Amino acid sequence: MKLVIALCLVAAATARPDRDATVVDQEYELRADQSYDLSYETSDGTIRDESGISYPGAEPGSGNYVQSGGYTFTHPDGSVSSITFIADENGYQPLGDVIPVFTGRVDIQDA
Repeated sequence: MKLVIALCLVAAATARPDRDATVVDQEYELRADQSYDLSYETSDGTIRDESGISYPGAEPGSGNYVQSGGYTFTHPDGSVSSITFIADENGYQPLGDVIPVFTGRVDIQDA
């Protein structure tokens, strides 16, 4: 799990135009039940917070893990965007002002 978090931090830092951004605040707590909370802020204003909890299933290897959180980042033009998300048995579900909303209809026909 620590590797995943480290990779997320690296991905967030390298995806930004400010490649010299540094982590200015970081907190991480992993509890015995495998639930966790994490947050960090970088010098370029990127902020992320996330929490996760495991719901064990009746059989070994079954169950569900739910993660939720959000992040805020600054675009090269100076505008700021925020994304919130939940990831559970229904997949990754982000919400934010920069995510387009599909309101049309798609008809799928046999080829």
